[in-house]
Amino acid sequence: MKEKEKQEAVRFLKKNEIYNLSIIGFIKENSLQRLIRKGNSYLAQGSEAERWIYFSSEDEREFTDLLQNLNAEDKYFGAVDKWQLAHLTKGKEVDWLINAFQYHYPVDKEIPGNKYKVQKLTQKDSEYIFSQSVYKDVLTVEYLSERIEKSVSSGIRENGKLIAWALTHDDSSLGSMHVLEEYRGRGYAKEITISLIRQCRAMGKIPFLQCENKNIPAQKLVEGIGFVKDRNVSWLKLK
Repeated sequence: MKEKEKQEAVRFLKKNEIYNLSIIGFIKENSLQRLIRKGNSYLAQGSEAERWIYFSSEDEREFTDLLQNLNAEDKYFGAVDKWQLAHLTKGKEVDWLINAFQYHYPVDKEIPGNKYKVQKLTQKDSEYIFSQSVYKDVLTVEYLSERIEKSVSSGIRENGKLIAWALTHDDSSLGSMHVLEEYRGRGYAKEITISLIRQCRAMGKIPFLQCENKNIPAQKLVEGIGFVKDRNVSWLKLK
């Protein structure tokens, strides 16, 4: 995949940047094996090691044209709209499905200050973070280590012990946020999120994230910080 093709796609997708935050981040952060355009719609698929597929489409005919490029090995799909989900799952069995709200942090929104010392994570933290994750089906230690090395992250330690953390995924979304149970209720989740917002904005990025529909506490947290809900998205794996 030529870098020029990726840059051209990103320039086009930025015309509707908020809607396209995930696919823009994925194109910029990853090696791609496919980048296909139909009219004003795009399909982006990661390399053999990261075969996730992202779409940008608001046109049903263009979207169905893009689907003609899929094969039986294409099973992982990220940030899918509800109407797109219906097409992807028609006649197919779903292995797992996560429904979420996407939020972004407005470009003109002031970033609160941090009250606690927040540090960047190290690659040595990846195994511990994985051990505490509830998403072991879609994460690996290697993936977490790579994300910590390549992008922004934040963590809080007490006496050398990592007690709260967050990083960004390979579509640039904020994620993998976790606070050890015995340390919750102290505002640490807010602190590490604010740190990520500041780091992302310093890189010229619009901070964004997805919260599962059922995770009401997380939604209240990010809305309280200033994130704005902009769309419903789904993540899925087909059998």
